[in-house]
Amino acid sequence: MLVVAVATLVIWFVAVGLLVNAVRHCGFLGKLRRLVLALACALLGTLLSAFLVIVHAFGAFSGETLVATVTTRGLGSDAFELTYTPAGNRERSFDVARDGSKDGERPLTSLRTPILSLSKDERSRTAPRTFQLRGDQWMISGGIVKWHPWLTAFGMASYHKPLRISGQFSRLEQQRSQVPTVERLEPSIDRFWEWLYRAGPYLPFVEAVYGSSAYVYVEPQWVQEVYVTPSGYLIKRKTDKNRSEKIGEH
Repeated sequence: MLVVAVATLVIWFVAVGLLVNAVRHCGFLGKLRRLVLALACALLGTLLSAFLVIVHAFGAFSGETLVATVTTRGLGSDAFELTYTPAGNRERSFDVARDGSKDGERPLTSLRTPILSLSKDERSRTAPRTFQLRGDQWMISGGIVKWHPWLTAFGMASYHKPLRISGQFSRLEQQRSQVPTVERLEPSIDRFWEWLYRAGPYLPFVEAVYGSSAYVYVEPQWVQEVYVTPSGYLIKRKTDKNRSEKIGEH
């Protein structure tokens, strides 16, 4: 897309240059030729500009932003352990040779260390957190502020903040008979969301203010990724070969 954007700018510069040259040119045929070329360049630039706008708008309305990754581990028939790692917890991995191996081999072991540029507060907010929940499903919920479509088209992402994570049972009878297990992801309520919820009907740039949730089954063999879209949360699964092998060993 960067190449298309640069090409669009170059074409517009060429069109403007041809137009200026045509105005300054004395001969009728030379002026006409430059005007036709300028018009052709302007038409091509317009088409490319429209293409870029459409692609940008499509990305704005269908884009997904990673919020967190979740892994689970069974603790019993109705209990499980869930590890929630915010997307801001960026780690870099590097290989370190381990001495003392047989036959002169130097196997590599992977170490992971947090990026040191993160401040202490940022590291605390993005540190992995572990919860013990009950059920065969887990759910994440939080507040969403959906802006006016024109703002979304210009690239303004929906506001969101995940607030709670909980366990639940797929069978209604079990859910009714069990005490809910809910953990908070934020230390307090989201006052910004609360204010916009009350003021939203009077603000022309706010389309809707609401809560959003998504839930999936507890599946230790998968790494489950939480994303936010312009309309709410969604959860995707991806395989983790290392986790699958470890689970298979038990």
